[in-house]
Amino acid sequence: MRRTLTAALLAAAVLLPACNLTSQARVESIKRMNEGIQQLNKNNMSAAEKAMQEAIKTDPTHAEAYLNLGKMYRKQQKWVDAEKAFRGAIENMGEPGHGEFWFELGSVQVAQSAEVGTSRAEQETKWRDAIASFDEAIKLKPTLYKAHYQVGVLYEKLDEPEQADVAYRECIKINGTYSPCFVSLGNMYIDYGFSAVAMAVLDTGTKVNETDADMWNGMGRALLNLNKPKEAVDAYKKARRIDPDKPDVLFGLGMAYAEIPMRKEAEETLDEFLSKAGQSPEHIKKAAQDTIMRMQGPI
Repeated sequence: MRRTLTAALLAAAVLLPACNLTSQARVESIKRMNEGIQQLNKNNMSAAEKAMQEAIKTDPTHAEAYLNLGKMYRKQQKWVDAEKAFRGAIENMGEPGHGEFWFELGSVQVAQSAEVGTSRAEQETKWRDAIASFDEAIKLKPTLYKAHYQVGVLYEKLDEPEQADVAYRECIKINGTYSPCFVSLGNMYIDYGFSAVAMAVLDTGTKVNETDADMWNGMGRALLNLNKPKEAVDAYKKARRIDPDKPDVLFGLGMAYAEIPMRKEAEETLDEFLSKAGQSPEHIKKAAQDTIMRMQGPI
């Protein structure tokens, strides 16, 4: 009887579905991590950090705990600590890996490059580090279109437009509704002196997303560079209807009015630009001031 029962139990063990049991350490680590996330959502940074550090101490292989710790540090703009945490997440993410973890690392490296006092050489090093991280993200998740976009932005900063062009186009190919790729590609062509090509890119972009102020602003720039100020005014007006307070749009519209010339409109629009210019470059502010003076001069 005992032998029959044992045989039956063995057969049942073979037939029963298996489940992936989580270690007690991981269960406790997840609990502490979730407490940290709750504290983070309450903006209680000290309690959030303590809980997430305890989660990692409880299970040093818990990738998601490192990931959420990195996000917390990023929110605090503690870039070095965030980078260390995201690297911890990558080292423990296992197979097949997570492209999003590499994306988070790349984003922090970009943020580090923008810190005050960073030299151009240091920036370029960080940009190339970030490109390498985004490339790793793309290897793991080729459809991560925002990684392609970021690669394009960084290559453009490095004055490597051909590589930027490839990245922006790949972004558009993957997600044709993501307007920043159209905007950046079009503006890059304008900056490199190819306004006609930019027009083709941005025209396609406006068909994809006609409510993107940056897209219409880019159209205005291209048309103004092509000596079509009236058409540029129309494009800038569309951008302004979408975002009435955007300084770039106000500046472009004012400069387009000045080229027609519509003196009163140019002066009023550029005055409004100067009142909202904020962190706009000084040479842009000076161009607006000079144009206002010109509009006030004799006809």
